[in-house]
Amino acid sequence: MSPRSEEFMEQARERLADAEKILPLVHPAVAVTTAYYAMLNAARAALSERGEFAKTHRGTWTLFNSVFVSGGEFDRRLSALARRAQEARQRGDYDAAPASEAEAAEFLAVVEAMLEAEIAAGT
Repeated sequence: MSPRSEEFMEQARERLADAEKILPLVHPAVAVTTAYYAMLNAARAALSERGEFAKTHRGTWTLFNSVFVSGGEFDRRLSALARRAQEARQRGDYDAAPASEAEAAEFLAVVEAMLEAEIAAGT
């Protein structure tokens, strides 16, 4: 794994660990935001390994879906859940409509699955 990809993966792992610690302690919106950024960094790590990079969140997910999901290398269901996490983060951060604790826990499981899939794929 390239040094830049490893930096993204390390950030993803750290954010996941933080989200797991804070979920029972703070508002679920904080855990959702933290979990979402773990997903984003995991996606950036995978893209980095292919020499790809996008400047925005939307661009990252569009590129990730184009490179990995459309080609069948990454589970469409996980990709859809990552998109839901992004929407939940935005609702919580900008619309004062945070996710539930159960939804936050579901997103933490998505991060774990993403990291496992990427590790299995060699990212």
